[in-house]
Amino acid sequence: MIQALLFDLDGTLLDSRDAVIDAVAFTAEQYAPGHFSREELLARFGESFDDFLAAVAASAGVPDKKEVLDRYFAYVRENHEQHVKLFPFVREGLEKLQAAGFELAIVTNKQREFAMAGLELAGIDHLFAAIVTVDDVSRGKPSAEPVQKALDELGRSPEQAMMIGDSRYDVLAAVGAGVSSVVLEWYGKEEWQYAIPDFRFADFQAFVTEMLTVKIQGGS
Repeated sequence: MIQALLFDLDGTLLDSRDAVIDAVAFTAEQYAPGHFSREELLARFGESFDDFLAAVAASAGVPDKKEVLDRYFAYVRENHEQHVKLFPFVREGLEKLQAAGFELAIVTNKQREFAMAGLELAGIDHLFAAIVTVDDVSRGKPSAEPVQKALDELGRSPEQAMMIGDSRYDVLAAVGAGVSSVVLEWYGKEEWQYAIPDFRFADFQAFVTEMLTVKIQGGS
């Protein structure tokens, strides 16, 4: 039976895709002007930023990607309020899930500084029993490591958990860790090919309604 729900952050709980893409596009343009189109950046949304930084640094011939990271951090700090808008029903839905007995966690490719700031500003940080960021692992999603770390912190087995995200990186991490995968299609339906989620929902309310129904019926 599912007892732990592991949530991605950007594009899943926070309506922040455009804000994240703006920050990434700004940073990429400083070092590799014209090299990354917005369409390509959208396709890479959800990727570990460390992997993307390596691509930008390589394209720009920058030997130290920390310089690129610092420029990105500066931009995000200046525009952070754009990154903390909750999708509809997220706060209420999380509270309902917690009240129903589900244990909640965050598994994000975001840096801890910005993940914690976003959760606190959105007023939902207290709802999570574990928060795993890209700073807490050696590799972010699609590696299974962040999901496995969340399971370890919660003391749960893969069969007891479900990963909820919005991108193929979330699905691949879930598959690698042996947990069920859910995709919230806030930004529209996608054609899922090599990374196919177990379940798909149009919004958070539909997902919460299904989970509460299954809980009441005693299903898995």
